[in-house]
Amino acid sequence: MATQYTIEPCQVLHQAATQLMEIEWINQETARRISPIAEAVANMVMVVYYQAETGLASKEDFLKAQATLRQVSDSVTTPYPA
Repeated sequence: MATQYTIEPCQVLHQAATQLMEIEWINQETARRISPIAEAVANMVMVVYYQAETGLASKEDFLKAQATLRQVSDSVTTPYPA
């Protein structure tokens, strides 16, 4: 069995949390634009949470959530000027 390292997932979630805490407010227009990716992120986090609570999340659950996140991420336009 391969050793699983949790440093990278912890860093990713911590960075996301830190950036989310820096947002003062999201107006409705921006929220509408980013809602598909917000939903995909929430689904990914739910898979992680379910795995933590039950140990029953499958790798397929994780990969499906990850694929949806990639697909949505590629299709969502940047909500702020480049």
